[in-house]
Amino acid sequence: MRVSTWIRRLSATVAATLFTASFVNAQMEFIENKGQWDNRVMYKGDFNTGAFYLENKGFTVALHKPEDMRQLSNIIHGTAQSSTVPTGTAASAAHQPAPQLDGFPAITIHSHAYKVNFLGSNNTILAQPEKVQPGYTNYFLGNDPSKWAGNCKVYEAVTYKNVYPNIDVRYYTEGEKLKYDFIVHPGGNPNAIAMRYDGADKLEIKNQELIITTSVGTVKELYPYTYQSPYGKREMVNCKYVLRDNVVTFKVGKYNTAQTLVIDPSLIFSSFTGSPQENWGYTATPGPDGSLFAGGIAFGANYPVSAGGYQTVFGGGINEDNTGPYDIAIFKF
Repeated sequence: MRVSTWIRRLSATVAATLFTASFVNAQMEFIENKGQWDNRVMYKGDFNTGAFYLENKGFTVALHKPEDMRQLSNIIHGTAQSSTVPTGTAASAAHQPAPQLDGFPAITIHSHAYKVNFLGSNNTILAQPEKVQPGYTNYFLGNDPSKWAGNCKVYEAVTYKNVYPNIDVRYYTEGEKLKYDFIVHPGGNPNAIAMRYDGADKLEIKNQELIITTSVGTVKELYPYTYQSPYGKREMVNCKYVLRDNVVTFKVGKYNTAQTLVIDPSLIFSSFTGSPQENWGYTATPGPDGSLFAGGIAFGANYPVSAGGYQTVFGGGINEDNTGPYDIAIFKF
């Protein structure tokens, strides 16, 4: 499932998709498929080093090597540094600059995809998108208008109803983590849930977390926090991953079968800011939950911001050292 993408022109994105959007948001959202992608994809969410594809009976994760993405970002922003070796030396032949096209160096983006299928799931599954956003996205793929798609709606969450009898799956983000909940309604059997992972280099369970190793990095699925809320207050239920070959199931402790049960893993990806706007970092500190806070300055309006942030538009600060006006920028990974 490895993919190596040769970037021929910087006028195309890594996914070979040119799109316009009427919003900017740092949190993952889900865009409906209106023919711009493979017909197996129902919704797609982008994160800084890849994409998350929702399908009828599972999902696909596409990852790009973070170092390659940083290099591409630096080239686009004009900040890439090339190491030079004096010509005429023995080392110079082995350190020739990368070939260029249209004045830009060509680079290779190393990528890896893996797929998760819900084994034994129902044939008829209803997808219900939630919390439609005010913006929309337009896609123009190549010269064939049949591959173009306009007014593609954007949602904060998607619930797939009755994936297994009386069991729904809801995808959403919380605290910049991608989450998918198995919602086991009364009459549902959590033992029916079985996820087959295809395309990963290695699967293992460490410290009650599922570790998915790929050729471009690892993905964590955190401990499957599981609970019931019979009186409006969450009561935890013991639950852990069980791994046999490449199939993952859950072992759930005692719970009230007359009440709804929620199994709530979180996915953690490698990331970087992905900002199309020049920005400089000056300080960083770890957060109490495994996160990372970084502080610096941003030089324009396209720095990614989260809804509800202290300031979500570029204020155009002073140009005190002739490098251009800038604002303070704080980012949480």
